[in-house]
Amino acid sequence: MNQYFYYEGNTQKGPVSLEELLTKITPETDVWTQGMVDWAKAKDVPEVAAALNQASQPMGQTAQTETQVITVQTQNTNQNAGQNYSQAPDFKTLLVWAIVSTFLCCNVTGVVGIVMNLKAEIEWVKGNQEAAWQKYRTAKTWIIVGAVAMVVFYILYFAVLQSAVNNNLLNF
Repeated sequence: MNQYFYYEGNTQKGPVSLEELLTKITPETDVWTQGMVDWAKAKDVPEVAAALNQASQPMGQTAQTETQVITVQTQNTNQNAGQNYSQAPDFKTLLVWAIVSTFLCCNVTGVVGIVMNLKAEIEWVKGNQEAAWQKYRTAKTWIIVGAVAMVVFYILYFAVLQSAVNNNLLNF
């Protein structure tokens, strides 16, 4: 059973059950429950809106309201059906590689990778999966560029060091 929070003036109240919530709010009241990304008006939260409508309608109209809510939920689900977001990007793995890249060589590419990775995670949590995937790909690109630059840098570094040792430019 979901527990709900709501705002009364500038004060957050809750947790309360749906039944208790209905006695304390209007359709314009900001509410939140587990599974929601952000606060929303009660009229925009399907189960709360349905319960508010049910409480305010005569008995004969209840079944019609429930059917309308289910239809709206089905339409929303069908609109997102063509998009495959079932698998979340592994943000933590990218973050590790970005940090390694930052510390070992490429500060600029590593920092850009870290920032874009964190932005991708924020977009994912907000529910904006398309923007999250775009930022994820950008972060991945910067991390790969940093890794390649790191390898090239160390190859050149050791080649120059070996050349200096072979030409007796360094005294060890």
